[in-house]
Amino acid sequence: MILILFCCLLIYGIGGYFSPYPYWKTYFILWKTLLFHKEPGIGIKPRIKQAAFLLKYAVFCPLWAFLWLLDDILYSEYKNINIRPVFIMGQPRSGTTFLHRTLASDTKNFLAIRHIEWRFPFIFVQKILSRSSIARKLVQKNYWSNSSAGRIASKMHPNKLSDWEEDGIFYEECFLHHFFVFLRFPYPHLLTYLDDFPALPDSVQDKILQVHNQVIQKIMFLRGDNEKYYLSKEVTSHNKFPSILKRYPDAKFIFSFRSSVDFMNSLISLVRVSTKSKIGVDPMDIASWDRIFQNRMQKDSEFLIELCKEKIENRQQIKIMFNRFTKDLVASIEYVYSKLDFNLPQPYRSHLETLQQGQKNRDRGYDYETKTYKNFDKFDQFVNEIDLEFEENLEERTPLEVS
Repeated sequence: MILILFCCLLIYGIGGYFSPYPYWKTYFILWKTLLFHKEPGIGIKPRIKQAAFLLKYAVFCPLWAFLWLLDDILYSEYKNINIRPVFIMGQPRSGTTFLHRTLASDTKNFLAIRHIEWRFPFIFVQKILSRSSIARKLVQKNYWSNSSAGRIASKMHPNKLSDWEEDGIFYEECFLHHFFVFLRFPYPHLLTYLDDFPALPDSVQDKILQVHNQVIQKIMFLRGDNEKYYLSKEVTSHNKFPSILKRYPDAKFIFSFRSSVDFMNSLISLVRVSTKSKIGVDPMDIASWDRIFQNRMQKDSEFLIELCKEKIENRQQIKIMFNRFTKDLVASIEYVYSKLDFNLPQPYRSHLETLQQGQKNRDRGYDYETKTYKNFDKFDQFVNEIDLEFEENLEERTPLEVS
């Protein structure tokens, strides 16, 4: 019996070791924090929920290793697929989700990845799910909890497992190293570590981006869409993009901008209900959380400016404004397509016109404060420049012919 137990533990340990993720150092830092870090704003019940999340992760990790190996054996040709990415970037609550899902609905030009595909990035598993009636019900499951906070979060950021979602879901759910992890583990001292991709060892950075690349290849192989552009969305964790540029030197970037007073008020409202939905804690009740969070967003805003002005060539960029994009959807997408040198399919144009009408009649169903935040002057000045530039571009554009 002892020998059998030892063999099981050995097999389990080997599976965990060869799993494509997580970065185990982060995993154990999270355990250490919830067990030993004294934070009065995070009591026993939230820590139990955090522990359950980490335990579930450890239980399934060897299975992920097996499924990853199975894909490599059964579908090894997926690794031959070439990826041509278009990255949607900007601060959260700047219209990036709406832009991402609007473009993703043009399945003639783009391939986007759904939430459930980020969570279970295995060709074998996705093939089973696509053939299962139970799975078809599963993908309609709401990501947010059925609580008052979860219902508000669902209005602010609708998120079913079938929805096209951002790459951050993968970095959060699989590698446990992303700004989003901070929403479940809102210990102020953790934010710098969880969000500092360049500080990771080079080998770890390479592994994370390589596995991310392979996940995209898997989904493209699964759908047989080798010729389409991969449509990515990444907000908040922008500091990995210098490394991503080395991997995809010809990538295109769409930046969506919004003034700090608008995106920050909306973002803090979403983060508060998101964290409360996940672990039952309002992060504003945690000492120093607000200050740490605002400082981080201010630094990331300045890094966005640096990306646009210094890191990414102008020919690779398309910059739009949230307020003009949502008010004039068709003209804005026409402008984006002209910069990408894409044709505009007629059925897709009709879809855009329907979406535009929906925007006019939209009742968002939630409210948030309108506080002013300090140290965003540089960012807001840049946003004002983009606003004028985008207004001119819309006025000067030539409407695209539809195909």
